[in-house]
Amino acid sequence: MNMLDKLMLAIYTFCIGILSIVLILFPFDNIWFLSDENLNVYLQNMKGEFVFSVIGVAFLLASIRFFLLVVKGRENGGEKEAYIIKYNNVGEVKISSQTIEGLVQSVADKFSGIRNVKNAVDISEGNLSVRLKGEVSSEINIPQMSEELQKKVKEHIEECTGVPVNEVKIEISNVTTASRVVK
Repeated sequence: MNMLDKLMLAIYTFCIGILSIVLILFPFDNIWFLSDENLNVYLQNMKGEFVFSVIGVAFLLASIRFFLLVVKGRENGGEKEAYIIKYNNVGEVKISSQTIEGLVQSVADKFSGIRNVKNAVDISEGNLSVRLKGEVSSEINIPQMSEELQKKVKEHIEECTGVPVNEVKIEISNVTTASRVVK
C-alpha cells in the first residue's frame, strides 16, 4: 500500500470512527447536539450545499479503492512481493525480495559443506531477515560452517544492495553422506 493510500485510509478511518460515535450516541435523548431539532436544522442547512455531495462522492470512491485493494491482494494469493526502497540523490531504487533471494542463493550455491539450500527473505518495515534451510555432509563442523555462511550471505547482500541485514538464520534439515563412485 503506497503512502497516498495510507493517508486516505487514515482519514477515512477517522471519519468513519466519528460517524460510528454519532450513531452510538444517537438513541440517547439527552445528547443536545443530536436532538431532533438540531438534526433537522443540520439537514435543512445541507440542502443546496453541494460540498456535501462532493464529500459523499469522495467517501464512495475511497470505499471502492479500498475494496479493490483487498480484492486485488487476494487474487494474487494474498502474498505480494515485498520491496526494499532506497532513496538517493537521483531518485528511488526498489529492490525486490526475489532479487535478494537470488543473491542469497548465489552465495549458498558456491559455499562448500551445505547442499540443497532453500532460502526465504522477509522484508518488514525496512528490516531484512534471511532464512536458509539445507543439508550438510557428515564431516562438516556445523557451527563453524553456519557462522561462515551467515557472514558471507550478510556481507554479499549488504555489498550488493546497500541494505543492512538484521539476521541470517540457518536451519540444518538433514545430514547427507558423500556419494561414492562404485566400480
